[in-house]
Amino acid sequence: MFRKIEKIAVLTCIALGSSAYCADDAAKIFNPDPKGDDVILPMPCNRIMAFRKVYTSNDPKKIKDKNYNAGSAQNKSPMSQNPNLRYVQGSFHDSHGYFFLIAKYELMAGQYEALVNSDKCDSLKLNKLSRLPAVKISYFDAMNAAHAYSLFLQQSKDSFKSENNTVAYARLASDDEWEFAARGGNAVTQSQFEANLPPMENDDLSLYAWFDGPMSANGKLQLAGLKKPNPLGIHDMLGNAQEMTLEPFKAVRTGRLLGLSGGICVRGGSYLSPKDSLSSSARTEKPLYINGNDVVANDTTTRFVLSVPVAQNTDEVKKLNSDVESLGDHDEGEDNNVLVSAKQRIEKYEAENKKAQENFKKETDALKEQNSSLNELNSNLEKKSEKLQKLNDSLLSLNDKLNHSNSELLVELKDLKDKITTANAQAESMKEVAVAANLRLGGFLCKTVNDGANTLNYYQNLLKVVKKQCESSKDRCKNLDSVNSNIALNEASLKELLTYYGDTMANARMNYSMGVFKSQLKNAKEAFGSNSRYDTYVDTYYRHLDGYKKLSKDSSKNHKLWTDECSKVGKGQK
Repeated sequence: MFRKIEKIAVLTCIALGSSAYCADDAAKIFNPDPKGDDVILPMPCNRIMAFRKVYTSNDPKKIKDKNYNAGSAQNKSPMSQNPNLRYVQGSFHDSHGYFFLIAKYELMAGQYEALVNSDKCDSLKLNKLSRLPAVKISYFDAMNAAHAYSLFLQQSKDSFKSENNTVAYARLASDDEWEFAARGGNAVTQSQFEANLPPMENDDLSLYAWFDGPMSANGKLQLAGLKKPNPLGIHDMLGNAQEMTLEPFKAVRTGRLLGLSGGICVRGGSYLSPKDSLSSSARTEKPLYINGNDVVANDTTTRFVLSVPVAQNTDEVKKLNSDVESLGDHDEGEDNNVLVSAKQRIEKYEAENKKAQENFKKETDALKEQNSSLNELNSNLEKKSEKLQKLNDSLLSLNDKLNHSNSELLVELKDLKDKITTANAQAESMKEVAVAANLRLGGFLCKTVNDGANTLNYYQNLLKVVKKQCESSKDRCKNLDSVNSNIALNEASLKELLTYYGDTMANARMNYSMGVFKSQLKNAKEAFGSNSRYDTYVDTYYRHLDGYKKLSKDSSKNHKLWTDECSKVGKGQK
């Protein structure tokens, strides 16, 4: 039902002021980083605007909107940034679910002038400065520009339409839509979504945003689209020009927004903002008027979203009314989400754990062969070789114990899944089982982190010996590449495991309070039976869970903290 315009065909160049530009030139200005799944729509004066799809829900019912945690526990302004629950749903639907369309870039100067001077296209100049964000515009200027664009789209044969053939109109992004898109939406994991900043290459914000300082914007507004996009392919959501949103500013109460509406809600920070102040949760309030005049600023613009009415015909009104009535006072499907998710995670981990054991066995066998070769080559390093052999034997013994322990635990986890399925009719009981299962899974993951760190440490120690051998003779360097390869493989596996460990905590804290986990802590540890060595790992996971919302926004620091503390438990049990 949807039509995506990939290219606007213009056969001849159009003289614009003192410069001549073709359609391809306009595309380079207004979509400098083109992607195959961009949605490109026409504008007045043969200009264009690029949009990105932001998916919200894959449930077939429109009433099943997406809820998410906005804000951050780490902030300097609780009234504007404290954690609070939000809901968002897209206006459009395709085979992947509901989505809304948000402008890929901030509103550019060349786009704004075409909207407010569409009757003077011949006199408008198109040049490099047309790509700067359209700043020094008031909230009402932005609303009027969106209105002008909406009227243009209503009359365009290349407009974007819903599946009910309703022509989309343009408006400012809502506060809820803006933050959901800025955090990365459904394109990131739960823990990445809840971080202060979306995932970034080398954790380097300067690759994605312009901020204050001589090493960044240096006090000047920059051209749109020069920095890397966020995980959804959207540029400049943080920094450069801050963005006015649709609805008035509302302060944060406790877990929700205050019912008091204020001035303009502005998001994202600008080229005048300090680097440390930029985050997906940052919200500021600006007045509509100062000294009797509309408020404008050198660093403030907006970003458009395409939308249609919630109900586009009488049939859809009836359908929505029916869906609302079917929800009643209690939306059944949402109660089982946590248990279903827990069950799916257990099944997924069983498969991953089995695969990890197979890989571990292959690596151990390879290590045996390498050690045999080293023993033959190192006649002058017999003492060190004996030490390596003992260390290898210890590792093999540890692996045997791990396999035995994992087999027993997998049997217990399967039994737990059966109990969860049987208890579906008892909501409170299911919640307790799910929480206990999460604690046990967290403890098991913590132990696995310890085992992974031990394996990595073994290879790192082995590398030191092999390097020393290389110094005495180049003929003894043939195992160097193999050891380095094993180190890289184990580092990647440990990082993936720690990400899963963080996601397990993120989902747990999103759905349950710490009081529920505290009440099930004893049950979770007793469920391991005589295998009491897991108790301390469960306690460590519980402590990480309790401190999750106070973690650093730097995921690498969090990974180091979890690794050190899980490894500390393992050392204490030797």
